[in-house]
Amino acid sequence: MVRVNFTPDDVARTRFTVTPAPLPDTVLAFIELRRAANAGWRGIGPAGQWLHQARRDFPVTARPLLDLLGPRGPWPDLFDTLTPHLEEGLEELRATPRATLRLELGYGWGDRNGKPPLWTRNLADGDREELELVVRALHDLHAAVVAPRWESSVAAVHADVAGRIPLLVSGGHEALLNSLHPKLRWRDGGLERAGLDFEHDLGGQGLLLRPSLFWAGEPVFSIHPDGLRPNILAYSAQRGGPPAARNGAAADPVVPDSLAALLGPTRAAVLRALREPLGTTELAAAAGISAASASEHAKVLREASLIETRRRGRMVAHSLTALGAIMASRLPAPGLPLAPGDSP
Repeated sequence: MVRVNFTPDDVARTRFTVTPAPLPDTVLAFIELRRAANAGWRGIGPAGQWLHQARRDFPVTARPLLDLLGPRGPWPDLFDTLTPHLEEGLEELRATPRATLRLELGYGWGDRNGKPPLWTRNLADGDREELELVVRALHDLHAAVVAPRWESSVAAVHADVAGRIPLLVSGGHEALLNSLHPKLRWRDGGLERAGLDFEHDLGGQGLLLRPSLFWAGEPVFSIHPDGLRPNILAYSAQRGGPPAARNGAAADPVVPDSLAALLGPTRAAVLRALREPLGTTELAAAAGISAASASEHAKVLREASLIETRRRGRMVAHSLTALGAIMASRLPAPGLPLAPGDSP
């Protein structure tokens, strides 16, 4: 049983990160590929179809990671940098002290059979050429597998966080933490998950909750009691937030379209259509309006900081900001249940 103990200060300092981190997401994508391969590529549903494409796109230069990251943990924490820029994360990796390399690589190899390959032993000794091999592997894997899906990743993270905020409001941190995965449970002032046998205190730092589109496994703890890095819980991002009422409870009351009442029905439809990034033509089709109308509504929503627009060559892509994702999730459409404690 994995158990992480919280003090009142830890509860107060537990929060989300709403910006995906490219280096740890690249590592999670690699491990997810290994997990799928280990399972014989069975059971990959529509949400995991990207794995088949990633398998085809996998660069040969990323093969050294096979010696560092197995399909099952524990995994080294060398890659837990939260910078939103890949190159900055790789520079942090290059600057890893030799003592940290040795400790983390030894920990990561601890439960694996056999002797580590010579090159990983050299890496643990601080060999710069071997470290550059790892940097190139991560850089090329990110370019081939993660970068093409980055905008979808950002949108998924925003949608996941927005979908969980009502749980935090209505049920507090206990309801929020219980929603992250069926095997993750709050009990007696701590968070528990079946798995490796360890128990840690958070040391007053709290826990950083990090959803990732590239991870479908059980939540992964990365605990740093020395305070040099934040304590992290990485979990699988759900585009629509957590599933509603799990225990066969009666349906909650339903409400009129609050978002449409606030923004108008067409603009509300445009905002809801952007749960994934869309071009103007795609947005128009999704909302059932003309391209010119979609462009005008997007302009108003952008000025209100509810969406952002990025250029892709001669095309543009519209996506929700964190505020827009919160509004789209928190103000339900007709027939959707209210969160506990709400009133029509």
